[in-house]
Parts: sequence; structure tokens; C-alpha cells
Amino acid sequence: MASSTSIPASEAVQVLLSLLADDSSSVREASMSSLKDIAALNPLLVLDCCAVVSRGGRRRFGNMAGVFQVMAFGVRALDKRDVDSAFMAKLAKIATAEMISSKELNSDWQRAATSLLVAIGSHLPDLMMEEIFLHLSGTNSTLQAMVQILAEFASTDPLQFIPRWKGVLSRILPILGNVRDMHRPIFANAFKCWCQAAWQYSIDFPSHFPQDGDVMSFLNSAFELLLRVWAASRDLKVRVAAVEALGQMVGLITRTQLKTALPRLIPTILDLYKKDQDIAFLATCSLHNLLNASLLSESGPPMLDFEDLTLVLSTLLPVVSINNDSKDQSDFSMGLKMYNEVQHCFLTVGLVYPDDLFLFLVNKCRLREEPSTFGALCILKHLLPRLSEAWHSKIPLLVEAVKSLLEEQNLGVRKAVSELIVVMASHCYLVGSSGELFIEYLVRHCAITDQNRSDLDSTPNKRIEIKIGLVTPGELRAVCEKGLLLVTITIPEMEHILWPFLLRMITPRTYTGAVATVCRCISELWRHRSYSNDMLSECKTRPDIPTAEELLARLVVLLHDPLAREQLATQILTVLCLLAPLFPKNINLFWQDEL
Repeated sequence: MASSTSIPASEAVQVLLSLLADDSSSVREASMSSLKDIAALNPLLVLDCCAVVSRGGRRRFGNMAGVFQVMAFGVRALDKRDVDSAFMAKLAKIATAEMISSKELNSDWQRAATSLLVAIGSHLPDLMMEEIFLHLSGTNSTLQAMVQILAEFASTDPLQFIPRWKGVLSRILPILGNVRDMHRPIFANAFKCWCQAAWQYSIDFPSHFPQDGDVMSFLNSAFELLLRVWAASRDLKVRVAAVEALGQMVGLITRTQLKTALPRLIPTILDLYKKDQDIAFLATCSLHNLLNASLLSESGPPMLDFEDLTLVLSTLLPVVSINNDSKDQSDFSMGLKMYNEVQHCFLTVGLVYPDDLFLFLVNKCRLREEPSTFGALCILKHLLPRLSEAWHSKIPLLVEAVKSLLEEQNLGVRKAVSELIVVMASHCYLVGSSGELFIEYLVRHCAITDQNRSDLDSTPNKRIEIKIGLVTPGELRAVCEKGLLLVTITIPEMEHILWPFLLRMITPRTYTGAVATVCRCISELWRHRSYSNDMLSECKTRPDIPTAEELLARLVVLLHDPLAREQLATQILTVLCLLAPLFPKNINLFWQDEL
């Protein structure tokens, strides 16, 4: 029997580390996985071996990124009692020595070295930061790398970073004015991360937030530089990064400074909406923070009157429609995030100026400018449940505004109107003849077909429609079908509007495509109401409701196509059974015998 010899653990780890530089990606991945498994059980062993491999740096080992990743994993796996400050200082110097020896930025190995330093900081933040501070007065490339590490540390561990924030600011502020344009986005991003960490710390530990006079002075100085110099840069990347940072700083600077900055800051943000969608989203996030800080501050009244906000709101309205209906997944995801952020901006304004905002949105609906109308309808749909109490007395104005849009040809606007009608119904705003008018609007679009789209393609509105997002007839139909069923099933107060009005929707030829949905709604109404006899008597007292003979003839004719969509035949037969007492006695007996 062959004898076996065991390999010392350290040698096995060294072999695995050497495989991190293998030409095969599968070998590198397998060795990385194995090293992490070992590090989880014995992090000191793996870290010792990594320290040995790291002595020659990138010149002697081909995959320092992999080594730094393993080291970062091992440091994070250390138990507190196993953390040795001298050894951690050694690992920190290995990482920083590599970083200061290169002019590269954002390479794989640098990101991995940053992860290692951040991991060390989670155990020994003062040690790690002192190592970083040693290199803050070095070359420009060294400065960028060190600032990126501090930004990453703040994002990863706000609890450890913020108590030491003053030391960071005191070292960064003196060199901030000399940063070249090409490096400014890195510094601006760092301020964004630091301010985000401050916000998180203030939420978690509101009574221990270390924002003394020195920190405020540093922040105010940085804010002025970013606003007056960096945000006015010709370089778009610098402007965007500066606006992102300013958006995080607005809630931390003094109220006086913010009020002074508003006339310059708002136009700077709005100017970014002329760029692409990703930039517009970043601008909207900053704008949301600005509105919160200037309107909802607990330390004083709003800093902006509603008249000061009209340009902001008018800029935001068309943004709602950007890629709102895109089929590309990445565009849809960004469009959805943009949509939500814009809604947050309008809600912030609505909480302070509900009446002014309501009139602003209603007037935008009346202007019939498709992008703005579409945006206003979406905003109304979103805010109606949230500001229902403040807006309750103004509902007649909303009803009239929506009625004025019922003949709008644009499918995107039609979809927005349909969704708003459902929200209005949920708050019992559909009453009397206007309620029936809105229900008929939903029914009309439950019957829409692709032929309707071909008719619309020849209209002058086609060009504008493409601008605000393409909505297909099928999508509009689905929204209206779901909306009509939702109103029927979940809103008891709508029963008096729906019945017996829905019977009128069965006979018009133009609504043939909606009969299956209408019949299903009638069945649901019947099922949810306990006084069925009263339901039938209502049919006889309304002169505008088709006679029993007209309903019977219409429904029987439609049974000719039993395989029609939405289970048309099944829905019709169900309604015929429910309405049987309305029909002549001999037909009723025949119906019972045959069915």
C-alpha cells in the first residue's frame, strides 16, 4: 500500500496563492474560493502567507488584486481578540506602498487594496486612518487614491468614520482648492459619501452626532467651493459630481448659507436636465434633498415661496414620462427610479403648499401639452391618496379637469387618465353622471383594439406621443380591464354607480370588445350584493337601461364565438343566468330546462 505524506498547511496555502496568478480563469476562481474557505476557519494562517507573497508587489506576483481580495476577506474574518495592531499596521503599509508606487486609478488591484484597508479600519479605524493621513500630502495620484479609501470607509462603516470626520476634513480642506479638474469628481464623490455617512449616523445616533463648530466651518467652506467653482466647471463630469455632493450637503450646512445658495444652486441643478437620463436622475436626487432641506426644515419656515418653485416643477413634469414605458430592462429600471424620485419631489412641495400645487397640476392638465399633461396626471394619481384631506374641497375642479381630457387621442395620456380615474374611485370621488361618464371611459378602452392604433398613427399627435413613451392598445386595454375589475370588487361605494349602469355598456356595438369584462363585473357585483331582488327592480325603474329583450338578444348573438378572448361565452352565460328573472316567463323556463 502506497504511503502518503501530508503537506504543511502553510505550504498548501502558498500553493493556492500561487495559483491566483494562473493563466486559466477557472483555476484562479477555484483557488480564490478555496483560500476564502480556509480564511474563514484560520484567517491568521492565510494572512501570514499573503504577507509573504506580497513582499515583491505587482512586479513579482501577477495577481495582486487576488491577493488583496483574500487578505481583505481574512481581515474581516478575524475575531476581535485575534487582531494584532502591529500585524495590521504591516498589512496596511503593504497596501499603501503599492498604491503610492503607481499613478493608476481604479484598477482592479487598487480597488482590492482599498477593500483591505477598509477591512483593517473596521477593526482599528485610527490605525488605518493614520496610515492614510501620512500620504495626504503626497503626489496628486496618491491623494486621489487615499481620498477614495476614506470615501469607501465612510460608506462601509459610518459608525467608525463620523467620529473621526473632523480629522479628515481638517486635512482635506487645505488641499481642496488646488485639486485639478480631472481629479475633482473623486473629491466630490468623497464628500457625497461622507455626507451620506453623516446622515446615516445622525439617524442611528441622533444624540451623539459630532457636528461641532469646526465641522460646520469645514463643511460651509467646502460647500462654497463646490457651488461657486466646481459646479460651474466646463467639464460635465465635474459639474455632475459637484451637484451630487451638494445634494448631500444641503441638509448639513447652516440655514443661512443654504438660503443664500438657493438662487445659484437651483439653476445649476436644473441645467443638468438638458443632459442624458442618468444625469437627470442624479440631478433629481439632489433636487429632492434640496427641497427637503429648504421646505421641511424643523428650524424655520420654508425658504422658498411657491412662485419660486414653479420653474422647478415645470422642469420636472416632462421628466415623469422619460422611458416610462420602455421595454428595455435597464431603461425601464432607470425610468422607474426617476419616476419615484420625481414623485418624492412633488410630495415634498405638496406637504407645504398643497393648494398651490393642486391648482398648478390641474392647470397643466388643461394646457393640453402632452408631456406636461401626462406628468401632471401621474403626479395627481400619486399624490391624491397622500394629500386627500388637504385636497378634498377641490375635488370638483379635478373632476372637471379630467372630463376635459376624455377625448384626448394620445394613448399615453389615455392610460394616465384611466389610472387616475381608478384612484379617484377609491376615494369616492366618482358620483352621479360624472361617475358614469368615467366608468364608460374605462369600458370604452376595455374594447380598444390594434385597429384603434392604426387609426391613431395617422393623427398629428403621433410625433408627440413617441416623445412621451409608446403605449400599445393592448397595454391600455389591460390597464382599463384591471381598473374596472378593481373598482367593482374592492370599492363598495361604487356599486350604486356601476349598477345598473353597466347593463348600458353591453348593447353598443363599439363596446363589443369589452363585453367579457363588463359581464364579469356584473357577476362580481351580483356576488357581493345581498339584495339581488332590489338589483333587478332597479333595472326596471331606469328608462336609460336596455330592455330585457334587448339585453337577451345582444348577449345571445355574442355567444356565436365561444372561443373569444376573456372567456366571453362563460361570462355571458353567467350574466344570462343572473338576469333570468327579467326575461319573459317562457324564456326563463326554457333557460332553466336547457342550462
